[in-house]
Amino acid sequence: MEHARTTIDFFAHQETARSRSRRLVVMYIAAVVLICGAVAAVAWQAAALVNDPRTEWTALALPAGIAALLTALTIIGGTLYRVAELRGGGATVAAAMGGVRLNASTRDADERRVLNVVEEMAIASGVPVPPVYLLPEEQGINAFAAGYHTGDAVIGVTRGCVQGLTRDELQGVMAHEFSHILNGDMRLNIRLIGLLYGIVLLSMTGYLILRFVPRGLMGRRSKDAGAVLVAVILIGITLVVIGAVGSLAARIIQAAVSRQREFLADAAAVQFTRNPDGIAGALRRIGGARSRAKVRHPRAQEAGHMFFGEAIAGESFFGSMLASHPPLKERIGRVLPSWDGTMLPPLVRVEPTAARTRETLNVPGAPGAGGGVPAGAAAMLPLLAMAGDATPAHVAHARGLVAAIPTELKEAAHEAYGARAVVYALLLDKRQRVREAQQKHLDACADHGVAALTAVLAPKVAGLGWELRLPLLEMALGGLADLSPEQHKVFRVNMRSLAEMDGETNIFEWTLLRVVNKHLDERFGGGKRAVTQYYSLGRLGGPVSVLLSAVAFAGAPDEARAARAFLIGAGALDGVKTRLVARAACTLSTLEEALTTLETVAPRLKVDLLKACALIAAADTTISPGEAELLRAVADSLGVPTPPLLPGQRLV
Repeated sequence: MEHARTTIDFFAHQETARSRSRRLVVMYIAAVVLICGAVAAVAWQAAALVNDPRTEWTALALPAGIAALLTALTIIGGTLYRVAELRGGGATVAAAMGGVRLNASTRDADERRVLNVVEEMAIASGVPVPPVYLLPEEQGINAFAAGYHTGDAVIGVTRGCVQGLTRDELQGVMAHEFSHILNGDMRLNIRLIGLLYGIVLLSMTGYLILRFVPRGLMGRRSKDAGAVLVAVILIGITLVVIGAVGSLAARIIQAAVSRQREFLADAAAVQFTRNPDGIAGALRRIGGARSRAKVRHPRAQEAGHMFFGEAIAGESFFGSMLASHPPLKERIGRVLPSWDGTMLPPLVRVEPTAARTRETLNVPGAPGAGGGVPAGAAAMLPLLAMAGDATPAHVAHARGLVAAIPTELKEAAHEAYGARAVVYALLLDKRQRVREAQQKHLDACADHGVAALTAVLAPKVAGLGWELRLPLLEMALGGLADLSPEQHKVFRVNMRSLAEMDGETNIFEWTLLRVVNKHLDERFGGGKRAVTQYYSLGRLGGPVSVLLSAVAFAGAPDEARAARAFLIGAGALDGVKTRLVARAACTLSTLEEALTTLETVAPRLKVDLLKACALIAAADTTISPGEAELLRAVADSLGVPTPPLLPGQRLV
């Protein structure tokens, strides 16, 4: 049955996530002010109990002000502490939930299937392949995505999710989680955890006051001891009650924000897979499972809003107000209107057999399905005009690309040791003299084993079709996230040295360096998040001209064709004066400067820039490797995930 396609606007939902973050900050500040005011009022009354009734109001204001200040410091300090605890990104969140990273070489058929699905989804949506963490003790059917950026994102899955779903259902769940990655939800999720913790800390402080301070006052016989004791107990009870009420309010806000995002992610999963039965089936299996989507780990309480399904069961009196997810029946009904109301039991797994240890891929262009990558490889390119709009065809195409990459390269790319060798091999020059100098540099400056592995992998990498280089790089980005800080520093220096050893940097080398460095910055905290500074392109004629000229020259053999292509792209931009920059002046360094400025334009302007670039690339109806790689770097620089272009697909 053909289902109508729902268009998911990447830029609109990125902006929605930012707007929600701003509203969350405002609500958080309001909550802190109200809580501090309530504590100050109680402290005023407590001070009045201790002091003489004739005491001036100014004397009562001082303890009230101190109480309010200490309360604010407790809440804000607790929030900052919890967020700082999670600064390691998705891996830190997954580890805190008891997650264990799945080994890329696992022989378990269920785990292998999860890794394959995640890899296909990542390449189809144009983001680095995220590590997958298994929650081995959790039998409920659930999953989550966590991190601050696409570069430090991880996917978490419960044992029940791994074993209880079909491949289509698992793909639906992963599409849902990738929607959270693409729509900017992950950063908001971590902020919600910090907000809740800061207010909970207030209650914990009240408990500590009630438990220990009265004991210290019991032995005193002064005439004021009784009044002081009453005042301390009053403040302690106040902190407990206000902290509890504040925590409840924070959880209600947390749940309300989460419920709306779940509907969006469900719709995005249907678009991504074009198979509503997949995600609907996963939701139906949650409804039919004994453990539902429940997660038993103690940290599930604060992270429940991050999961695919309702992780916390039995929300008591407040019921749906505290539910972080909409009711199952409503979610299923939205994605599958023809649903008959029945639920499904989880799959029952049997012991893996030789026939199940390896998945069969029946994808056009995949080995075993008619042979190799299709001849129209020139069309299989990253496409920025499709940003955030991947489809089932992209997933199938990504599966074919993955299948076409030699197994030895894929296995190496999946872990930190081999991922370095894969990237080094991608940077080796085709000219023997330069390649030998590069290998000597690695022998002297890189880890000895990595240098040796680079020499082994180099022939296989050299034999890759150019359309497979970027998918292989996407795989390696996930492995590189596991480098130690020292390995990371050495690796970046070696990458730069290899790229510059021939005296020039070509488009592919520049693309590779820019993509890898950007995502390693996200992982190791070396980069700064671009802040929107421009809401119009009117004052950016210079940077825009450099960008459009670079794309035009990347695919045109002469000035005349470049000029025609440039005019097509420039004509799509209103209100900005552009000119074709001379080829000699349009260098990669000037392009890098232009992109640094254009990173700060509003998201909606990035749509226009990407469409203009796509129009230029499509001007001659073919896309060269240089154009494809340049477009990939431009999209990555602007922070836009880009699915691969399908054979025969129109650019815009």
